[in-house]
Amino acid sequence: MAKGKAGNKDRSKKKVVKDTNAKEPAITLDRETLGFDPSSILSSGGTLRVDPSSILVSKGLVSGDLVSRGLVSGDLVSGVTLHVDPSSGYIAGLVRPLTVNSIQLEQDVEDKVRELKQENRRLREEVIEKKQALEKKEIETGELEESIRQLEKNKEEISQHQRLQHLFYKVHPVAWEKLKSDEAFRKLFEQDTPCPMFIMSIDIRKSTELMLNAKDPKSYQSFIITLCAQLRQIILENYGVFDKFTGDGILAFFPQFYSGEDAAYFAIKAAAECHASFFNHYKKNRSCFTVILKDIGLGIGIDFGETQLVNVQDWLTVIGTPVVYACRLSGAEAGHTLLNQQAYDKASQKFGEFINLQEYEQPFKHQGNVIAYTVSLAEKTPKIKPPYWLEKTTPPEK
Repeated sequence: MAKGKAGNKDRSKKKVVKDTNAKEPAITLDRETLGFDPSSILSSGGTLRVDPSSILVSKGLVSGDLVSRGLVSGDLVSGVTLHVDPSSGYIAGLVRPLTVNSIQLEQDVEDKVRELKQENRRLREEVIEKKQALEKKEIETGELEESIRQLEKNKEEISQHQRLQHLFYKVHPVAWEKLKSDEAFRKLFEQDTPCPMFIMSIDIRKSTELMLNAKDPKSYQSFIITLCAQLRQIILENYGVFDKFTGDGILAFFPQFYSGEDAAYFAIKAAAECHASFFNHYKKNRSCFTVILKDIGLGIGIDFGETQLVNVQDWLTVIGTPVVYACRLSGAEAGHTLLNQQAYDKASQKFGEFINLQEYEQPFKHQGNVIAYTVSLAEKTPKIKPPYWLEKTTPPEK
């Protein structure tokens, strides 16, 4: 047991038991430092082994707080011999003093913790920024994808309009709008099987003489262009399909899937209006000609039968026997409309009381004279049914 040389004044303040084997200055672990009286736990005298799992730790003699703060040396924690002075109740031994190094270590730990917290905060902010950037990128990506989808849709619409362009000039404006939006309606014009229709061929009789009598080519050009536009308008307003201008005439057709169940009357009515249009147009433009011909006008032929729709280089036209005979019948005298037998049968059956019919002999090339029928509108008019696409109803079954 170490002998103290300090005076009574010093002993009254703090009693120290020194270990003669201690290599470091000892500090006192008193009630103020430990928070309890160690004499109440330790037996009088003797030696103890200090181990982290020993009773000293479990009893609180060497607390975890003292170890973490560096007040107790590593040797003490790992196990050393302590000398206990029962009279003083204090422990003296290998106890590490609270040095500058210990304070620095504590400060370093606090600094490290602060750095880690700052780094953690920075990383958290970075994650939020990247998340926001990713969300923005996803929005931009979504906008881009939407733009691409819209572009593809526009391209498809353009392609569709290009495919339908050949019909724009040929059908009624209402039908054209329906063609753009109704695929089933479009398919009716794309069918690859023959379908029943009335064919109308218009021929400008004595067109060569008419051209030769024009004062100049430009005057004749203007006359023909205006006439063609008027005849086309008449055909479209009567729910027919304008096929083409042939140079000295026009070809048109009235399919039942398009013109409806009253296609026969629409074709005959269109023919009558075309005759009247030519008469008025020629009279109005007499000043364009050097000689005014008396027996000039339109010859119109109409036939009915199964006819094939054909798309030739994005141009819709028709082929079939009714086309041939309608064209031959258009060689009639100026001002006449002729029906072939099949057209006569259909028209007379439903509209006999609303049209004037009379037999007529017409010479056919390589066939001689054939019986045809002149037709004109009677004063009495029927109650006709417009095509379904004007009524916005379901298309008829094929």
